[in-house]
Amino acid sequence: MIVGGPGAGKSWLALRLSRRLGIPVYCVDDAVHDETGTLRSNPDIDGTVRSWALKPQWIIEGGNSRTYADRARRATVLVLMKPPRWRRVYRVAVRDGLRFSLLYWSWKYDAVFGGKDEALLASAGEGVTTCIIRTDKDAAEWVSRMSRTA
Repeated sequence: MIVGGPGAGKSWLALRLSRRLGIPVYCVDDAVHDETGTLRSNPDIDGTVRSWALKPQWIIEGGNSRTYADRARRATVLVLMKPPRWRRVYRVAVRDGLRFSLLYWSWKYDAVFGGKDEALLASAGEGVTTCIIRTDKDAAEWVSRMSRTA
């Protein structure tokens, strides 16, 4: 289970782990909008994410703190991507352009959800691996380490 703010590198990490470990990736953003771009209802979003968490193996990356507990109960690894805020905002600007709402949300993420992300890792059960990744180098080293232990 990989969480963190917009532009933190969640998708990058999830895709690399998936390729190395052969585990399917599910992106919470994909549950938020349907094929036409229409926002789904909270019950629909939550149901989709919870159904992914019931699968035998998965990497689920993304927010939706309403389903954190459901995913965390079944996760064997919890990762918090936490690069500096300026880096996340920069990545969002490069990836999505100068869309004010996305840049604002990336800037405010820690104040709104940072505590929930930290609490998620603090609540990890026995035998659950936790990791906070702050730099690109940390991420690359962690992918390499996970690949060797799998």
